[in-house]
Amino acid sequence: MWKMVLQIFAIGAVVYVGYQNRYRLLNVALSSGALRRFLVTRSLDLPVVRDRMMQSVLGRG
Repeated sequence: MWKMVLQIFAIGAVVYVGYQNRYRLLNVALSSGALRRFLVTRSLDLPVVRDRMMQSVLGRG
């Protein structure tokens, strides 16, 4: 029981700290060329992101 509570608390703490430093983490992630290429490729695989990007580039919407 206490182990589960501790795990939930630890996960919550990691999420909280990650959220507080989200822009710093994003800058670190995007500074690596290979990781940046991976993240951009994966994000463009999502139809919602791809459609919004195309609307922005083509000026429709």
